[in-house]
Amino acid sequence: MQKISAVIITKDEEKIIARCLDCLQWVDEIIVIDSGSTDNTMKIARQYGAKVYSREWAGYARQKNFGIAKAKNGWVLSLDADEIMTDELADEIKNIPDSGAGKAGFFIARKNIYYGRWLRFGGIYPDHQLRLFKKQAGKYDEVDLHECVGIKGETGTLKNPVMHYTKDSIHEHIEFVNKYTELEAKRLFEKGHIPTGYSALIKPKFYFLKHYIFKLGFLDGWQGFACHVISSMYVFMTEIKVMEKQGMGKIHLLKTLLKRTG
Repeated sequence: MQKISAVIITKDEEKIIARCLDCLQWVDEIIVIDSGSTDNTMKIARQYGAKVYSREWAGYARQKNFGIAKAKNGWVLSLDADEIMTDELADEIKNIPDSGAGKAGFFIARKNIYYGRWLRFGGIYPDHQLRLFKKQAGKYDEVDLHECVGIKGETGTLKNPVMHYTKDSIHEHIEFVNKYTELEAKRLFEKGHIPTGYSALIKPKFYFLKHYIFKLGFLDGWQGFACHVISSMYVFMTEIKVMEKQGMGKIHLLKTLLKRTG
């Protein structure tokens, strides 16, 4: 494999950044783009030999693209601070031919860990993400939410996953939902989305049934139950927040939804 630059964006990640960087000591360059950490994130990153850049938050995609632009090598490995590279995945990447086997990028599966447990069912795994790509062939689409890499060329899929230590607690997960539903509602509002009784009251229930029952999320124990309840709440909260942005008062929301259901 040709030389690789790992690019990571951070903010207050001192709890896990050392684990992330420790598993990346085999790459040729580590770039950390920090957006105002007030803990020891940047200090720890420098201890692991990373090139650290402090930059005001500009959105997930723009932060990542800034890091990609700083990379000096031909291949980029884009990771989040809470994603941990396994030895098996590292070895698989090292054994990719210098030519990239004719590929411009590779998808990597993620084992998502919620509340200390890998959620194997419920449609959460394998959660493939395009994370390894030629610098000149890919960059993130600059959207506020659900950013992904736009790639020029063929892609492949690696066999081994990366470990994604996502939500440690219910409290942290709910905070995440509140933050991301704000971004989601803003995106939908700007697109002219009109919430209905179905989208706000019925769709969340269908989401839960689909993932928890039909996609076997119940096999992941109480962690699976909690995850899918909160994920269905994500759908509901997004729709309600869009309605608020449309200028509807809180008392009027339910009446409007019930009317739109009919």
